[in-house]
Amino acid sequence: MRTLVSLIAAVSALVILPGCSTTQNVTAGPQVKNSPMATACFTAHGGRSADMDAAVQRNLENHGVSVSLAPSCDKADMNVTYTDSWYWDIVMYLRSMDIRFYKAPSGGLIASGHWKNSVLHQFPNADGVVQDLMDEMFKQTGEPTAVRTKAASN
Repeated sequence: MRTLVSLIAAVSALVILPGCSTTQNVTAGPQVKNSPMATACFTAHGGRSADMDAAVQRNLENHGVSVSLAPSCDKADMNVTYTDSWYWDIVMYLRSMDIRFYKAPSGGLIASGHWKNSVLHQFPNADGVVQDLMDEMFKQTGEPTAVRTKAASN
C-alpha cells in the first residue's frame, strides 16, 4: 500500500510540476544575417496597452535603436511588433508576450521572442519580461551589449 501511495505521489508530481514553469523561447529568423538594426518602425497599440508600448520602446532604445512610431516611419531598418495577453486573477497579470523584429521593407523575420506564464502563474513585472525577451533577442542577433540580469522577477 505504501508503494502505491508513493507511486501515485510521484506520478502526480510529474504531471503537476510542468504546469509550474514559465517558458521563454527566442529564435533568430532567416533574415538575421546582415540585417542592420539601428532604426525601428514600432507599431504601438495605444489605449490600455500604453504601458507595454512604453516598455517595448524603452527597451529598444536601451539597445541603441532609434524608434519611430508607425505609420510615419521613413527608411527604418526593421519593423517591430508585439502581442500581449493579460488575464485576471485578483489583479491583472501578464499571461503571454510575443515580440517580433522584421526586416524593413521586405518583411523577413529577423528574430522572434515568446514568453508564456505558467498555469500556476506568477505575477511578473511586465517591463522585466519585455527586457528579458529583448535582451535574448538582441543576443541572438549578435548584439554584444545585450546581456543583463533577469528582471522579470523584480
